[in-house]
Order: sequence, then C-alpha cells, then structure tokens
Amino acid sequence: MTKARAILIATLIVLITLNGYFIIKDIKNEININRTTIQNSNTIAEKNIKILQNRIQELQDETKKTDTKLLTGQGKIKLMIVEKENNLKKSFKTSIRNLPGQIKIDRIALEQKLMQINIRVNNNTAGALGSGVSIKYKGKFYILTAGHMADVIENGEQNKLELCENEMKICDLEIVKHDFKDTNAVPTKNTDLLLLRSKNESLVPRFYVDIESSEPILGTEVYIVGNPMGLDDAVSMGRVIKFIDNFMYITDSIYFGNSGGGVYSTEGKLLGIVSHMQPIQPYKDIPPYMIYGIVRMNTIREFMKGVE
Repeated sequence: MTKARAILIATLIVLITLNGYFIIKDIKNEININRTTIQNSNTIAEKNIKILQNRIQELQDETKKTDTKLLTGQGKIKLMIVEKENNLKKSFKTSIRNLPGQIKIDRIALEQKLMQINIRVNNNTAGALGSGVSIKYKGKFYILTAGHMADVIENGEQNKLELCENEMKICDLEIVKHDFKDTNAVPTKNTDLLLLRSKNESLVPRFYVDIESSEPILGTEVYIVGNPMGLDDAVSMGRVIKFIDNFMYITDSIYFGNSGGGVYSTEGKLLGIVSHMQPIQPYKDIPPYMIYGIVRMNTIREFMKGVE
C-alpha cells in the first residue's frame, strides 16, 4: 500500500467518524428538545386540569349557595310556587274532567241561595204582589224593592204592605224610605226604589245579599230572581245591554210580579232591582221587542245614603 493511499483511507475514516459523531449529537439534541416539549406540555395540561377542577369546585359551591337561597326568604317562596305549579299540572287532567260537574254544583248552590234571599211583597191596598230582596245595611236588616210597589194610596189610606212566603203572611212591613216618581222628570231619571223593614223587630232573615262594589260591563250575564204572576222564587238569566241614567237594561223574560226582585252577578252580589218593562217597536205592524229596566247599583247606593 502506498503512503498516499494510506493517508486517504485514514482521512476517510476520520471524516466518517466525525460525521457519525455529529449525527448522534443531533439525534440526542432532538431527543432532549422533544423531552422538554413533552414535559412542558404535561405541565400545561396539569395546570389546565387544576384550573378546571377549581372551576368545578366553584360551581358546586355556587350551587350549594343557590340551594340554600331557595330554601330561605324569596327563594323559598319561589320554590313553593314551582312545587305548587307542578302539583297543579299533575292534577290538571283529573280537574278538567271534573270541572263541568263542579261548575254545575256551584251554580245550583248559588241559585238556591238567591231563592232564599228573594221574598214576596204584597200590597193589599192596591191588590198587587211583587218581589223584594233581603239586605243588611249598617248592621240592620231591610227589604229593598221597587218604589211602585207602594205607589197606590186610596182614600188617604197608607199602603198595607206585608211579607209573604208560599202565599202565607210572615209579617207586616213599614216604609223606611220611598222614592218613585217625579212626573216632571225624564222617566229614566226616576229611581223607583222602596226600602221596607219588618214591624216585628225580632224577625231576622237567615239569608241576605251584599251590594256589588262595581257595575257590570255590557254583555255581562246576570241572574234575575222574583215571583212572576205569584210563582215563588223563579230564577232566570239575562245579559246587560244598555245603561241610561238611573237604569240598567237587560234581556230576559221578566213579567208582572218580578217588580222589586233582585238582579245579581254570577258571584251572587246585588246589581239592581227590577223596575219596568220597556217595549221597542220600530214599526206599528210588528210585535214589540221587550227589554227590562233595572234600577242600577250606583242609584241604589245613592238611595241608601242617610238610612240609619
């Protein structure tokens, strides 16, 4: 082997060795870099996990606080309302099935009460009969009826008024206040009211009615109770169609004997007193259409002022 060839071979060996060294060094550096990256990633992941765990704990603490708030003060009321609503929803299907029957029972019970409040008033002087309503005013019991029930006085005689039930006399009645007709006034500005009381002060009605606090709106359904043609405690229903001055006008089948009877809301409060029939006849060749004048609630309240 020549010297030059030996030198060449030695040089190649050195170069190969150096190249291998640098390759191994690069690999080690790469491994170290990757290891550092992984370690950093793990550290970041651990931090994120810890942050999430802390947030979860915070949310759990907030939930506990909210639960505590729900059980105290307004929160407790809200919780009770929610529970009430849930109970109502559960019972809704059963309730809706029973609703028509319950409404019917409530209506029958109210009608029976209104029949007890209704009374029969006889005017023996005029030979007339009508209806009346038992009321309580300032702690005393009265009978409110139509003013024209005491309108007839013959030969200077006072009206002989009596309370009857099933055609049997219960007691004599005396006039407390009477306001019927002013011939100079517009008819709708009359009041047509009469307040009576029993001459027997120990006689106290078992049932009486309160006057409604506000007047009905047009179209409102109302009860009418009276004694048409002497038929005791007849109950019917109508609707409010108009207000004119002291009167409310309704549709119904009122007849002679209903005068002085009560008109009531569907809650059983007094809305008015039956006064008169009003025919509407646009053409003389056709039968008139009848509507019925009821002394309205506001007029009744005004009439009762000053009564002791």
